[in-house]
Amino acid sequence: MATYFSDEYFKELETRLNSDAKWQDGTKNLKTSLLLAATDQSAGFSLVVENGKTTIHRVEPNFQAEFAFEGPYEVWTRVARGELDFQAAVLKGSLRFRGSITKILFYRDRFIRIAEVIREVPKEF
Repeated sequence: MATYFSDEYFKELETRLNSDAKWQDGTKNLKTSLLLAATDQSAGFSLVVENGKTTIHRVEPNFQAEFAFEGPYEVWTRVARGELDFQAAVLKGSLRFRGSITKILFYRDRFIRIAEVIREVPKEF
């Protein structure tokens, strides 16, 4: 079982996203990048999505991506446990969002799928 927000954890997330039919279908014509960052842990991971293929790499927390979701590790753990809805965390400001509001609304269902898969990956905190 991987430690949450570790390289091993995100490698498993990458594998699961790349084999997830719902994710594949939703991203088949998409090219974008996301940053998921635990601001108090200095941990950042970029998700690069291109035509259904997702690659994830550890990056510096100030990495420039089309969309960024940043917040304390505690908030990310609540999202991962299903105690806090990803979209609600962003709307309430628990996770800070950077990027185009228009595009994020268009891609909303795809990004919610990432949160669902995050919850599915076995992890320890």
